[in-house]
Amino acid sequence: MKLITYNVEYCDGINRRWKYLEVYNYLKLVKKKLLEITTYLKEIEPDILGLIEIDSGSVRFGRKSGTEMFSEELNMLNWVEKTKYSRRSIFKVLNYVPIIRKQGNAILSKYKILDTRFIYLSKGMKRLIINSRVEVPFENEKRVLNLFAVHLSLRKKARAKQLKELAEIVSSAQTPKMVFGDFNNFGGSEELYEFLETTGLKDACKNSYSIKTYPSWKPKRRLDHIFYSDDIIINTCRVLDADFSDHLPLMVDLEFKRNQKK
Repeated sequence: MKLITYNVEYCDGINRRWKYLEVYNYLKLVKKKLLEITTYLKEIEPDILGLIEIDSGSVRFGRKSGTEMFSEELNMLNWVEKTKYSRRSIFKVLNYVPIIRKQGNAILSKYKILDTRFIYLSKGMKRLIINSRVEVPFENEKRVLNLFAVHLSLRKKARAKQLKELAEIVSSAQTPKMVFGDFNNFGGSEELYEFLETTGLKDACKNSYSIKTYPSWKPKRRLDHIFYSDDIIINTCRVLDADFSDHLPLMVDLEFKRNQKK
């Protein structure tokens, strides 16, 4: 089973530093770039896809959900998405700004999504956690896999608070579970040590110091992560060579351990 987490940066196509200065990138229609990304992902055939920074239907996407377009192109018919700005925070005004009000995150799956919780952490502009439970065939039965798509704050103090809250949420969830997304840990992997210790989760990439996902044109940092519980086996973890965003996608090939209860 293949799981990919990918910050697609709203399909703006910013894959060089100077492109941040091209203001028209934030206003132009983006379907062409979206189709380039999905064409690339079709060859990989992901079973679960976490999309960070996707548009849920602004004029730039022809008023159609970007997640739905990914779903159609990749034949991943089960999906959920949510605007990332909480209506109970100082950033609630962003829910009324054209284009920005449609910015969010999503989970897509080839497997049935049983239920989903949208959780807003108490701090930060980026604070949305999507928690979906999916029903995955395994041998002669089905397993329920707990998924958490994460996008954390750019501010270090806010991230520290968010990670403590996230640890409580994840710890209370049933296993097997996977936590993935853009953690924005510009302070390095040390920011995540307490989170991993509290939750008991493991880093899917054993050679974590050699894994870099940002910026895509000259990767120096690892901001994108995939963590997993003990009842999961990670066969491979690698960064994909996809030049479509300012982040590189991270992919794992995983399976369930045998003789584990649901």
